[in-house]
Amino acid sequence: MTAPNVRFSRDITVGCQGKDVIGHKRAISRAVPLRYPWHDFSDYCGTTFMKAVQEWKKSKNMNTLPRIGLTAHNVLERTHEKDSQEWAFDPIAIELCKEYYEEHHQPTDAAKREKGVSAAFFWYSHRGSIAYSQARPFQLGKPLWVPSRWDCSAFATNCHYAGGAPDPNGRGYDHLGYTGTLIDHGVRVAGVSQLKPLDLIFYGFSRAQPGFPGGAPTHVAVYVGVKNGVPMVISHGHYPMGYYPYNYRSDINHYRHYYV
Repeated sequence: MTAPNVRFSRDITVGCQGKDVIGHKRAISRAVPLRYPWHDFSDYCGTTFMKAVQEWKKSKNMNTLPRIGLTAHNVLERTHEKDSQEWAFDPIAIELCKEYYEEHHQPTDAAKREKGVSAAFFWYSHRGSIAYSQARPFQLGKPLWVPSRWDCSAFATNCHYAGGAPDPNGRGYDHLGYTGTLIDHGVRVAGVSQLKPLDLIFYGFSRAQPGFPGGAPTHVAVYVGVKNGVPMVISHGHYPMGYYPYNYRSDINHYRHYYV
C-alpha cells in the first residue's frame, strides 16, 4: 500500500496556526497515541504538541529540534498508525494539509522541477543501494526513502512524484508506467535546448513487439540541467545509475517536455 502524498507547506513550530497543524496533530496522535492522546485538536501548535513531536522524532533517530520540517514530515508520511496497517495521516489529516497548502502556497513550475531534480540527485547519491529491475509494480516514494530496485522509467516517474508533479505516465501513480506510457504524454520537442529540468530524454529504437511499436524508445533518462555548459542527465539504465552528458548514448530517440 502506497504511503500518502501529503502536502507540506512550511516548517511547523510553536506558535504556528492553521489547518496543517491539525493535520499533523492527527498524524502524531495516531502514530504515538500514548505520547499525544486523541482529542479535539485546535489549529494552534503549542508546547505540549511539540514535546510529543520531539519524542516521536527521537524514536525515529532524527534530530529533536522543536519543529516539523520537510524531513520529519516525509518520515511521518511513511509512518503507520500504532498497531495498524493504516497510515498515520488519515484522510481527514491529508485533506486538511491539502486545504492549507492550496490556500497559502502554490508552487511554481520551477519549484516543482527543482524539487524533483533534487530527489534525482538524492537517489543518485544512494545509487549503490538501488538495484536495476524491470519488475512491476515498481516502488513509489520520495526522499529520504530509498528504494531497493527500479528501472529507468520507474526512476523517472518517482522524480516527478517527488517534485509534486502529475504522473508523467498519465496513470495517477499506479506503479505500472513504463517508457511506452511516458511517451504518450508530454510534448515532443526538437532538441535538448528546449528542455527544462525534470523533462525526459529517450534513447534506443525497439523492434515491434507487444507494448512497443517499432522504433519506440527502449530507455529514458531524466534531464537535470546544465553543468559547465553541458546538458546532463541522470540515468538508471543499469546498475548503478549514472550522471552523464545528455548524449552519452549516440542513439537518442527524442526529447520530451512535461507540464508540471
